[in-house]
Amino acid sequence: MDTTASTTTGLRRSLVKLALVGVVGGLLAPGTAFAGSHDDLKTAYNKAISQYNNFELDAAIAVLDEAIKAGEEKNSDDPALAPLHVLRAGIIFSNTGDADQTKAALKQAVAVDYFVNIPIELRSEPFQALLDEAREAAGPAPEEAMRHTPPGSACGEDVEFEVVVSNLVDGGQVAFYWRNAGTGGEFESISMDTFGNVATATVPMTEHGDKDIEYFFYVFDGDDKELANKGDQDNPMSYSIGCAEPEPEPEPEPEPEPPPKWNRFSVNLGLGTGAGIARGTADLSYRQYSPRYRDQSTGEQFIYGMKEYSCAVARWANDQDDLPADAIAFQNQLTELQALEGTFPAGTSLLGPGMTPQSVALNYDPSYCGEHHPVQTGMASAPFHIAPEFGFFITEKLQVSIFSRLQIATGSKVYRDDPKAAYGESFVNNVYDYNRLNPEGVRVKPPFAWSLGAKVRYYIGDPQKKFRLFVGGYGGYGTARLRVNMNFANDRNGNSIPDDREFGYDLPNEDAAPDANNPCVPVWPYNNGCVPGPGDDPTNAGDIDRNNAAFKAQTANKDPRIDTVGIGKGFIGGAFGAHYQIVKNFAVFGELQVGGWFGGNSSLLFDLNVGPAITF
Repeated sequence: MDTTASTTTGLRRSLVKLALVGVVGGLLAPGTAFAGSHDDLKTAYNKAISQYNNFELDAAIAVLDEAIKAGEEKNSDDPALAPLHVLRAGIIFSNTGDADQTKAALKQAVAVDYFVNIPIELRSEPFQALLDEAREAAGPAPEEAMRHTPPGSACGEDVEFEVVVSNLVDGGQVAFYWRNAGTGGEFESISMDTFGNVATATVPMTEHGDKDIEYFFYVFDGDDKELANKGDQDNPMSYSIGCAEPEPEPEPEPEPEPPPKWNRFSVNLGLGTGAGIARGTADLSYRQYSPRYRDQSTGEQFIYGMKEYSCAVARWANDQDDLPADAIAFQNQLTELQALEGTFPAGTSLLGPGMTPQSVALNYDPSYCGEHHPVQTGMASAPFHIAPEFGFFITEKLQVSIFSRLQIATGSKVYRDDPKAAYGESFVNNVYDYNRLNPEGVRVKPPFAWSLGAKVRYYIGDPQKKFRLFVGGYGGYGTARLRVNMNFANDRNGNSIPDDREFGYDLPNEDAAPDANNPCVPVWPYNNGCVPGPGDDPTNAGDIDRNNAAFKAQTANKDPRIDTVGIGKGFIGGAFGAHYQIVKNFAVFGELQVGGWFGGNSSLLFDLNVGPAITF
């Protein structure tokens, strides 16, 4: 007998036995922790098998499916998935007896671990036979009894070692032996944590100390009999921790140059965009009327009456927001306008049948007619502005400045009838659109929005650094404008009705026929809209006006009207940003401002400004 070999074998066996029974003061390395890379799979497996034992089969399948999916996303070839596939197959077999589904699940298990075992709870001859068939379909068994891939680099970290065994029996154990390479000391042993045929152990960084490791594995049955090994104490495997060689000492840096003097002045040119809360009424759009229109959300019907009729004429005949002060002034104006009817085409008139300047003016309310259309409250953009600023540093970190906000673009798209056209020409070609040319209208823009203010900034960090953050506050006087979608078309013919909602007449109750209790009101300028007619008589004044209104509604440009809403008269807010000094006299900056605007329409406005800065 080889005495040396017998002694070596006995040492291995005694080392492993001590490791397995956990003898205090034995060979287990102090502080050694079991690996946890498969904890999620173990937890799912234990939960599913508990559900299986409680006959919660569908719930167990769901737990396994979720865990398998998550595990395959990390590593589709992970042999630790095999126990979950086998348990899933066993539950399917117990629940349905379907051999094909069971075998399909077992094939997935064999694909990742050919020697996967069946848990005690599921063992039966028919199930074992299906597992044997799955193995036969997978081809020949792997030749290696133990399959191991060295771990990756773990400099400064715990190292996890993993080995897949093919002959682990009930009650068996896998032992891991290791020592630092080159020490020639005794190997320390660790009883490996097993899940299925996968055994893992972790050597903490505090023990390996970033030094290379020599190691080997042994597999024992329940009686501590050696079944297989990979490496041994005479021929251990080697593992390099992967720590790089220490970098050479850097060359001494030259003496730093004296810090430059800080710039006291800056001229910033901010280019910005913003967004705020739109509320109140539109800048340019009078309150619009929609005869025979019912609000789709509320079901409320709009009623067009003589009050709206008088407003439509007054708005057309006068400049924006410059309406007659009272009914008498409006009546005098109507009398002058009515004298122009001789220039109108046959069949058209300024006022409807039986109406006089006096009767129309009696319905005129300058306050009502001057109302602007409300906007839907919500976030709206302020597309583009420039913000010039001049600042002075009181200290190296504190700056005061004056600035302006000049809104260059509002994004408005508001069209109306041509206000420069003569009354007769405007009535024929714009309002009534006698020739059915659908006038293009004239685009009008809101007043220029500007503001002026003062700002204080505090710069954070070393004044000599190129990149510096800052916080600040500001306040001032002025206005800004927010771009709002009015959600209806423009009024290019100037009769206070969105062109795609034109109608020749209106009724207080649109669901009933016109009578004394439901009087018909013509919509200006379709003054014959209430004259009865068959509907298509080219000689009937009522048919002509109604068809003319219908034509405009059907063929009008339906692009939505984009108006603006003005905010503020005064404002106050806070700012946060960064400044980067590229060279001595040139820098770039970015700043986010959050301000409250008050007076007039109050709102909250967010502005983002970026741009160059000249420093000196």
